[in-house]
Amino acid sequence: MMIQLISEAETLAVGLSEVRDFLKISHNDEDAMIAGFIRAATAACETFTGRKLIQQQWQLTYNDWAEDVISIPLSPILSVDRIEVWIAGEFQEILPEKYLLDRSSYQARVLARAGDYWPTAERDIEGIKITVTAGFGAGRNDVPHDIRHGLLHWVAAAYEGGLSGNQAVKTAENLWQPYRRVAL
Repeated sequence: MMIQLISEAETLAVGLSEVRDFLKISHNDEDAMIAGFIRAATAACETFTGRKLIQQQWQLTYNDWAEDVISIPLSPILSVDRIEVWIAGEFQEILPEKYLLDRSSYQARVLARAGDYWPTAERDIEGIKITVTAGFGAGRNDVPHDIRHGLLHWVAAAYEGGLSGNQAVKTAENLWQPYRRVAL
């Protein structure tokens, strides 16, 4: 399986003014640097928790179905936008009425509706594409407060010049811990 980012988040997970208030900065001279810290904090949080924060679109490419139930390795899943299968020399879309999205499982899954089945891809490699939207939502207010507060602490640590062993980073990870996905 290959996973490819199609469209990035359109907004930062925490706002520049929110960070400036948290750091007690009264000017906007360092906004570009702070925005970079916010993006880095978001990446650190997404890696730590295994969850996407702000809505973004991803394409998953499979060689075959492997099973009747397809696990989606991204979280949280907002929607399955499109499923396509290589048939008769081109990708053909499977109608949304033909499948279900199970978001209630630990890992989101897509399965064919009762009485339907997954069509066989007529090519051995990269014959199935599933496009999904992942994230807590489109805006920063959709991200849980604890995660956002952790981002502020992480940015503070970066701004102060040291992430390694910094108590602010540990605080951030403690705030993110309840949202962490673990592989069993």
